[in-house]
Amino acid sequence: MNFHLMVKEYQESDIMSKVEGASKHEFIQIVLEELYNNLNILSDAITNDPIRSSRKSKSFGRIITSLMILTDSLDFKRGEPIASNLFNLYSYCKEQVLEDYKNRTVEGINSSAAVIEDILSAWKEIK
Repeated sequence: MNFHLMVKEYQESDIMSKVEGASKHEFIQIVLEELYNNLNILSDAITNDPIRSSRKSKSFGRIITSLMILTDSLDFKRGEPIASNLFNLYSYCKEQVLEDYKNRTVEGINSSAAVIEDILSAWKEIK
């Protein structure tokens, strides 16, 4: 998936106004912020919502989409070893979210939120 396809995918969601006109760096920051927010929403929804919850489903879908976008945006040719490290972290987060979503637990989701918070903090410092 290329950058323009990723932008289009996000434009079709409710954060379109944030993405319009964003640079690649800003786009990744927006995706990281949305991912972090949706991890927290999912954790809360699993803890407090009924088993079938649109809030839970929506945040789960957005988390998976965000992780796919972030993984697809990695430049392994120019960005080693950072790209591989980020790939491993995103894979870890995806595995944790899938496992917790299936089992209705939140430990892995909360751990993933902490990982993404650290990445987001570092990403903001790059600019």
